[in-house]
Amino acid sequence: MRTLLCRYGMAVCVMFSLLGCKTTYEAERTPAKELQREGSIVFVRPDRYSILGTRSIRDYIEIAYEQISVNEAGYPVLAVGLRNRGGQHFWDVKGPDVQLSVQTAFYDRPIQPDGAASGSAAYRTNWQTVKLVRGQTFDYTVACPVKGANHYQVTISEYLK
Repeated sequence: MRTLLCRYGMAVCVMFSLLGCKTTYEAERTPAKELQREGSIVFVRPDRYSILGTRSIRDYIEIAYEQISVNEAGYPVLAVGLRNRGGQHFWDVKGPDVQLSVQTAFYDRPIQPDGAASGSAAYRTNWQTVKLVRGQTFDYTVACPVKGANHYQVTISEYLK
């Protein structure tokens, strides 16, 4: 009886491990209504961290401020405050230090109703690495070398290697 339980227990454990460890997802077209709701700051990847229900880095990161201005030379400068607010669940009392990859696209006209990806960017930054310790606020600042490109979208992802 004990060996039978051990075998079934191992089989169930392997089955849950295989179901929970999915590294690739089927790419699907995003509905137009969802693209219309896209804001100026977008969190992407990963869709799901664990079986315990943490959905995304959005659970740990909050936007403290967001401001676009024009510098003395007439170029747009974007400043965004990214804050690691730590664990948000009763089982996650500490919360992790988070390492992010951040990219900004600047547009010379407003983002179209079918999303930022539908138009071509006037300027796109390289991916930049941001490391946030719990409770820390990072001042992400980027300047655009194209005058008049005052519309933007910031893409924040978990660290891309």
